[in-house]
Amino acid sequence: MTRIIGIPAKGPEMKSSISEHFGHCQYFVGLKVNESNEVEKYFSLQNNGHSSCMEPVINMKERGVTDMIVGGIGGRPYMGFIQNGINLFKGVNGTLEENVSLLLEGKLEQLGGPSCSGANQAHTQ
Repeated sequence: MTRIIGIPAKGPEMKSSISEHFGHCQYFVGLKVNESNEVEKYFSLQNNGHSSCMEPVINMKERGVTDMIVGGIGGRPYMGFIQNGINLFKGVNGTLEENVSLLLEGKLEQLGGPSCSGANQAHTQ
């Protein structure tokens, strides 16, 4: 099964850092992972702001995102992802590439609730 992993990021590339907060990122990046765990960039969207917390959630759902890796996320988007069946994982400080590798190795924790205190939520393992 192909997975599409969404990550709020500071830039549009695999070497970019994960953003500390979902709604305040500069980009939303989507990475496609095939059955052999090969990763390729699927999309990168500049975050030009949004009128509601649910806008980015709907945007990710429309792009087929199955999993999100976040540094921090507020309650409303957290619930939106859960209601849409999109898995949420707690990211670590580092690049998108590092976070996806950790996810594929089963080393990222599933997020059990909102975590919008920013830098304190994205930690190094």
